Amino acid sequence: LDPVGAAGSSFPRQQTFYVSVDSGVDRFTGQRLAGPYILRSWVNDVTPPTVKLLTTQVSAGRPTIAVRSLDTQSGVDPLSLTIGYKGVLIGAASYDPFTGIAVFPLPATAPALKTGTMTLRLESSDFEEAKNVDTTGTAIMPNTRFASTHLRVVGGVAVNWLVPETKACVVKSQRLVVLASSTSAVKMVRFAVDGRTVATAKKGVAGLFGATWNGSGAASHGKHSLTATAVDKSGRTGSAQRVVSSCK
Repeated sequence: LDPVGAAGSSFPRQQTFYVSVDSGVDRFTGQRLAGPYILRSWVNDVTPPTVKLLTTQVSAGRPTIAVRSLDTQSGVDPLSLTIGYKGVLIGAASYDPFTGIAVFPLPATAPALKTGTMTLRLESSDFEEAKNVDTTGTAIMPNTRFASTHLRVVGGVAVNWLVPETKACVVKSQRLVVLASSTSAVKMVRFAVDGRTVATAKKGVAGLFGATWNGSGAASHGKHSLTATAVDKSGRTGSAQRVVSSCK
């Protein structure tokens, strides 16, 4: 009885269609999900979504993994987002349809990651898949993207940028988000712009640490280097850089 945010018709007669949207409530908290919604319409979407691993390096144990999956027509079905490794499949805990970022916190029942390089399987479907599953052709699931990628697992601190994207134009109040993991608990993440610290995040959720860079609007025009440095309780550090632009 999970709500699916799509409806469709096969070989519809040409006519006027009326759409009704029911926002519902969160099944766990009871919170109403009313608010603005974006409605998409499409015809003959035969291209699967794109899917890409964002956290190419994580710490050993059970870190959070992030991927980006986008679809230009019917949109990504968040219930389809899955990663697989060592004989287990894990669904996404959350998905942002605007950035395409999905996060997968590895549960305690999942196999722990060991240092080295491992193969990770990614899966993503769009909302057209349910209607194309029985079409003729060589592809059993033509609107599902399967991809294999390599994940590096380290014994120390690992940091991966999520927002903003590489070479993105920063805005006046720019949100900065990274995924940080370590074999020891991560104590904080410092964010720096061109070597100058602009924010410090001391609390994270499932490895996600974020802050707002309020000085981006006044930054000089051109490229800037963002650096996120994570510090764990053992005093070890790890960092990641990202180049962005101040576009005025």
